[in-house]
Amino acid sequence: MRFLSYFLMFALIGCQATPEKAASVQILPESAPIPAFPELMDRARNQASFATEAFFVNNWKGLEDAAKSLEQTSRLISKTSDIPENQKKSFIDISSELNQEAVKLKEAASTKNENETTNCLQKIHLKIRQLRISPDA
Repeated sequence: MRFLSYFLMFALIGCQATPEKAASVQILPESAPIPAFPELMDRARNQASFATEAFFVNNWKGLEDAAKSLEQTSRLISKTSDIPENQKKSFIDISSELNQEAVKLKEAASTKNENETTNCLQKIHLKIRQLRISPDA
């Protein structure tokens, strides 16, 4: 019985968002300068991870907040200046698609639609993966 209690305690601790992920869900002030691309990518990855963790524990408000932040991050990615020129067009397209998925995720979270949330999260993770700068850039 004691083993089960410890197991559950550690499992719950393991499902908690790290402070870095939780901080990334905060909306950036509109008047702030646009962060560098690597910082935006860290934010996007953390926001997607936070959203996934929130979904796992039925934290629909946290999921909705992460989707709102991801909307902002995807808009900022298309405006950042430090993307290699040969990848800029495709990154703008991908960040636009990421933005659309973040909007859908926010709507799915507000209606607690589990199937749509699952689909959106999968697409979001794939879009973020596509935004990696290639080594030959």
